[in-house]
Amino acid sequence: MSRAEVDLQISVRKACNTDEVPPKRKHVRACIVYTWDHKNSRAFWNAVKIQPLQANEVSLFKALIMIHKVLQEGHPNVLKDGYRNKDFLYSLMTVFPMSSGFGLLINRYDKFLLQKLEFHRDHAGFNGMFEYEEYITLRHVNDPNEGYEAILLLMDLQDSINDMQKHIFSTIHQSPNNLCKISALVPFVSESYGIYKFLISMLRSMYQQLGDDALSDLFERFNSQHFFLREFYTDCQAIKFL
Repeated sequence: MSRAEVDLQISVRKACNTDEVPPKRKHVRACIVYTWDHKNSRAFWNAVKIQPLQANEVSLFKALIMIHKVLQEGHPNVLKDGYRNKDFLYSLMTVFPMSSGFGLLINRYDKFLLQKLEFHRDHAGFNGMFEYEEYITLRHVNDPNEGYEAILLLMDLQDSINDMQKHIFSTIHQSPNNLCKISALVPFVSESYGIYKFLISMLRSMYQQLGDDALSDLFERFNSQHFFLREFYTDCQAIKFL
C-alpha cells in the first residue's frame, strides 16, 4: 500500500469517527484531493468499506456526508466509481432502526445518494455539483423529449432534497448535539442551488424553442420548488453554524 493510500485511510477514519460532531473539512478535503491526484476513487471506496460503519450510527451518518461531498467535488470518475459501489451503499440503508437517533436520516440519505448516482450514470455530462459552466444546455434542448426528461429527473432530485432537509430539521431538536446533523445540510444547499440554476437555464432554452403552453406543467412544478427552496435557505440562514 502506498503512502498516499495510508494517508487516505487515516483521513477517512477521522472523517467518520464516532464523535457526534461534523466531519472535519480538512479530512474530507484530503479525500477529494486524492481523487483528483489519482483520477479515480477506488482507494477511497476501499477505505470507506473497511470502517466499522455498521457498529455506530453517528459514524455511518458522517460517512454519508463525506461520500456526498466527495461525489460533488471529486474527480468526475468518482461518480462512475460511486455507481459501481451502489450495492455497498444499499447495504447500509437499513443497518439501524428507523426509531434510532440517526436511523431515518441514514435511510433517506442513502436513498438520495443512490438516486443521484442513477442520474449521473444516465446523464454523464453533469458534474457532481450540476454547475452550468460544466455542461452545454443546448445539447439537451436539441431533442425536446430528452430535455424534458432531464428536467423531470432533476426536479425529482430536487424533491428528494426537500424531503431530506425536512427530515433533518425535524430531528435537530431531539438531541443537544445537533451540529453533526446540521452539517449534512451544507452539501444539500450546494446541490439544490446547482440544480436550481441549471433548471433556469434549461427552461429558458426550451421556452425559446417550444413556447409556454408545452412547458406549463414544468413551470408550475418549478415555481413550487422555487418557494420551498426559498424557505429552506431562509431556515438555514437562521442557523449560526451555516
